[in-house]
Amino acid sequence: MKVTLKAGVCMALALGWASAPAHAVNLDMTSEYELNSLMGKSDQVFTDAVNELSGGEVNITLHFSGSLGLKSADNLDAVGDGVVDMADTLGGVLAGSDPVFLLSSLPFIVADPEEAIALYEAARPAYEAFFESHGQIMLFASPWLPSGFWGKEPIDTVEALNGWKVRTFDASGTRTLIAAGASPIQLSWADVVPQLATGGIDGVLTSSEGGATARFSEHLSHFTEINYALPMNFRHMNSASFDRLSHSQQQAVMEAAALAEAEAWERTIDLVEDIYLQLEGEGVTIVREVTPELRDHLSAAAQTVIDDWLTRTGESGAEILRNFGETVDRAF
Repeated sequence: MKVTLKAGVCMALALGWASAPAHAVNLDMTSEYELNSLMGKSDQVFTDAVNELSGGEVNITLHFSGSLGLKSADNLDAVGDGVVDMADTLGGVLAGSDPVFLLSSLPFIVADPEEAIALYEAARPAYEAFFESHGQIMLFASPWLPSGFWGKEPIDTVEALNGWKVRTFDASGTRTLIAAGASPIQLSWADVVPQLATGGIDGVLTSSEGGATARFSEHLSHFTEINYALPMNFRHMNSASFDRLSHSQQQAVMEAAALAEAEAWERTIDLVEDIYLQLEGEGVTIVREVTPELRDHLSAAAQTVIDDWLTRTGESGAEILRNFGETVDRAF
């Protein structure tokens, strides 16, 4: 499978290289997300900035919507093996290699995007060390909007969760919703709409923006705001590809990454209400209130997941949460 996948990706990349200017450094970046998604827009900001800051010396071709045959679960190996130079990867799929990548999606740890930034800064050294150990560098990370429940009806009571077939994006969400009485299925983003269309799932745990971009309104009628978490995507680059760049080209890449990261976090803070207005125009009902019983029920279901994460990460995980708690004036 790996040999076939690598051969197919290399063939697709070769078609792009054939028309590239001989004087330019040409790199390829894979993403399973659409161009007009929150992540796709951040990737475009990054690649445009690289081109501008390098004076056109570094050109990055973005391959959206998994067009190279790579999903987030493939990206760590694909970038590490040099199949592709860089990738945009959902953090949760990296948790099998290091549980620190479940941090941003731990349920109800952060209350808003500002707290999510503080949590990210507390954990950033651990993220960077992970990619370095895999022959890669971390370029930047950016969040999705707060995750909520997309469904065919409001998911605002404990009873509404019972047996509900819902897509989750990582192990933390899966375990939390099992404990809460739902029937979650962990799926790659690329598989969500096909499963909705065929009735394989009845709902989705994701952001309002993610559902808007994928036109969930064609299948689902309600988005219930629960501020579950703000999961993150990571952009990472093969170290050998980076080392082949000149010093000024490397500087352009890292400056572009910092610009894209800052822009992405700022956009997240401003975007929630705009997305709600868009969805309401498409006939989606925004459910802003859930019962206190549901909040307590979900928090209780999540606590085991949080405790387990602390057990798995040991002192390093505890230190991250302590540092985060000091920043937001909350004890963990």
